[in-house]
Amino acid sequence: MNKAKFYGNAYIFLAISLVIIAVGFSQSYFSKLDEMAFPYHLHGISASLWMILLVTQPYLYKIGKIKLHRKLGWVSLILVPLIVIGGVIMIKSMINRQAFYPPGSVYKLAFIDVVTLSSFIGIYALAIYHRKRLKLHARLMIITIFGPLLPALTRVFFVFGLADNFNSALTYSYLIIELVLLYIIWREREAKEMSVTYLPFLLFIVVQHILMYYAGGWEWWVSTLNYLTGYSG
Repeated sequence: MNKAKFYGNAYIFLAISLVIIAVGFSQSYFSKLDEMAFPYHLHGISASLWMILLVTQPYLYKIGKIKLHRKLGWVSLILVPLIVIGGVIMIKSMINRQAFYPPGSVYKLAFIDVVTLSSFIGIYALAIYHRKRLKLHARLMIITIFGPLLPALTRVFFVFGLADNFNSALTYSYLIIELVLLYIIWREREAKEMSVTYLPFLLFIVVQHILMYYAGGWEWWVSTLNYLTGYSG
């Protein structure tokens, strides 16, 4: 395969994901920018910049701007910690403001957020470690788009009135992501990197999907989050 053409149109599909994310958060964040406190902006801006970076990087590679691609890539060393800090703050805020959420839902959502944030850190670390292995690095970086895509898809169902409740919207979102991953795996079944990228990530998502239905009822999980966030009820 020609190196210059590898994942040549990846930026287009990532841009579509960016549009989905923008639509999903259009009502809960982007339409209320002046009402949001700093932690929300830290989370929203850092996550948005990450997604823009994901779109920009493969495009720069395609047009031959390799030096700029590499220089811009190092910006992620600043961006990723901000995403993690913003994510942790949002989880704490959600637990302490659970009166504004459906009963028990915050612990389920916190489970999804904690697992997603942890996997994001791990996948990013692997992508940086394997930055000189183009095909592996690119696939690992693309996987990171599924983290923000999950909550965005969930909100898209509400934006267009396609789900009756949050649980249904979450289920539909997981199923869409799982189907997309299955399609990618089928398309790339001959690639040796697939077995250490998309395939294990699909298994990870399926397990996360199953466990999220029960996480809200785990007493150890609830008590741990309450302790770590200082929530007294």
